[in-house]
Amino acid sequence: MKINFTKKQYETLFKMVQYGYWVASDTENNKEFGELEQYINSHAKDFGIEGVQFEPEYELYDISRELEDQLHKVIDEYEEGVFQDKLAYHMARKEFIAESEKHDYNQEEAMKRIMELEEKYHLHIEEHGIQKLKIEE
Repeated sequence: MKINFTKKQYETLFKMVQYGYWVASDTENNKEFGELEQYINSHAKDFGIEGVQFEPEYELYDISRELEDQLHKVIDEYEEGVFQDKLAYHMARKEFIAESEKHDYNQEEAMKRIMELEEKYHLHIEEHGIQKLKIEE
């Protein structure tokens, strides 16, 4: 099967493959993801993508540090958002569990309360970052 791409579509696909490979490269599907990433990278020159070169020593297409840095800006933003979401979620769950010992929530009340607590932590993180968070012993 053959699929035709415009230059813009290829650029978008290239980025999506890089982002996906970054996330999935540590999984059990590493080999098949790596093969697809290499196949997509092998066409970068045909579409005028700068910063992808074949490295004969390793027999693979590699991206330059500059291109990698550009791609990682998106990945870093995503990871920061995931970190903040998970932090707010876990802090809210911890507080909710402590509250639950004193209050018997039904399922609807529990979901509402957890969402309120998550929002509280999201607002705190948004306003202060993680500078005011501390671990007490």
